[in-house]
Amino acid sequence: MRDAAALRTIDRIPRLGWIDAPSPVEALPRLAAALGLDYLGVKRDDLCEPAHGGMKMRKLDYVLAAPPLSTAAAWSAAGGIGSGNLAALAAAAARLGRRVHAHLFWTDLSRSVVDNLAFIASGPTSIRFYPSRLELALARPSLFLPLRARDGDGAAIVPLGATSALGMVGVARAALELSAQVRAGELPEPERVYVPLGSGGTAAGLAVGLALGGLRSRVVAVAVVERLLASRLRLGALTAELRALLAQKGAWPVPAAAPIDLVHGYLGRGYGSPTPESLAACEALAAEGVSLEPVYTGKAMAALMADAQRRRLGPALFWLTARREPLPRAPGFCDRLPAALSRRLGAHCGGGAR
Repeated sequence: MRDAAALRTIDRIPRLGWIDAPSPVEALPRLAAALGLDYLGVKRDDLCEPAHGGMKMRKLDYVLAAPPLSTAAAWSAAGGIGSGNLAALAAAAARLGRRVHAHLFWTDLSRSVVDNLAFIASGPTSIRFYPSRLELALARPSLFLPLRARDGDGAAIVPLGATSALGMVGVARAALELSAQVRAGELPEPERVYVPLGSGGTAAGLAVGLALGGLRSRVVAVAVVERLLASRLRLGALTAELRALLAQKGAWPVPAAAPIDLVHGYLGRGYGSPTPESLAACEALAAEGVSLEPVYTGKAMAALMADAQRRRLGPALFWLTARREPLPRAPGFCDRLPAALSRRLGAHCGGGAR
C-alpha cells in the first residue's frame, strides 16, 4: 500500500525514535450533533509520548537527531514567553542532557502561557527577555533566518517552531499514521483536517503526508500569526522543501501536496492573544473532556465550529497539536526569570504562579 511504502522510506531518515505509537483519534458524537456534523474526531497528539506530548515532539524527533543539534551541548531558540516549542525543547534538553538558551518576547498572558513559561524556567534553560518580537528579531536575527547553524554564543539554532524540512518529516509521518487509522476503520476519511498555523510546518507537513498516504482530505490551516507571517507563498515553499527532501531520500514519485485552505480572521488582537471565540471553543471541548489552549488550538477549533454553522461539512477532524496538562514546575520559578520579565508578570510572580 502507498502509505506503508512511504512510511518505510521515511523511517530510513534518522530520528530519535520518540514517537513509537499512534496517537488515538477520539470521536465526539455529542458535539458533532450540536454542530450539525455527521462526524467530528480529535486526533489526540496531547497523548503522545514522550515529554508531555504534542506535535512539537514529532518535529523534534527528527530535528534533534541531525547535526549540529544532535552534537551540540546547547541549543538556542526564539519564541513568545509561553512558547510551546520552547517548552518542548526544555523537556527534550532534560531528557538528552543539553541546555537551552531561550530568547523570549512578550505576549499577552493566559494560564497556558504562564504554565509553559514556568516549565521553561524550571528546566535546563537560560532565559533572555525582549519586550517585543521585533526587538528580539533585531537583536538576534540569526534565530529568525535559516542562514546560520549556530548563534553568537556558539549554541546550535533550533528553527522557529521546529519547522524545517526535517521537522516536517515528523509531521508527514503523523499523516501516514492517520492514513493507516482511516484504512483500519478507526474513523471515516476526513473531508477537512483543521490545524492552527504558526510557523506553517504542521500544515505543510500534513498536506504532503496526506497525499503520500492516498487520502483526499484538505488541510484547513487557521492562522494564529499575522498575515505577513502566514501566506500561501510560505506554505508553498514549505511543501516544496519537504517534497524535495523526501524525493532525495527515495520517496519517489512524491505526489503533489493535499490542498491547504489558509484561513484568516481568528487572530484577534495579535499573536498570543485569546479571543472570545477561542475561549468559547476551549469551553466546548472541555465539556467533552478535551483540553485546549486559547491562542493556538482554541482558534483552530473556533474556525471549525464557525464553518460548521455556516455550511454543511463532511467528516471533520481536529488535530490537537498542543501538549497535555499539567506541566511540572520548580518552586519559585520566577526567581529564575530576568528581572524585567518577572516584573511584567506581576501577580503571577507574587506568591502564586497562576
